[in-house]
Amino acid sequence: MLWAYNAEHLDLLEAYVSAQLRERGQYMGSQTLVERLPAWVKEGRHRAEVRGAIGQLRATLA
Repeated sequence: MLWAYNAEHLDLLEAYVSAQLRERGQYMGSQTLVERLPAWVKEGRHRAEVRGAIGQLRATLA
């Protein structure tokens, strides 16, 4: 199951999932939103499936 609060949240998820290199910012803290994502969302092998689900969620915002 994939969900988002709003379009901005979807943008963040899409940027994270689409990134080829996922670097941490200067100081992100210990419990950022991205660190709390389920492992299956973070795994590269699920990238296409997660991006497809993000597209479906984005279509419901219109």
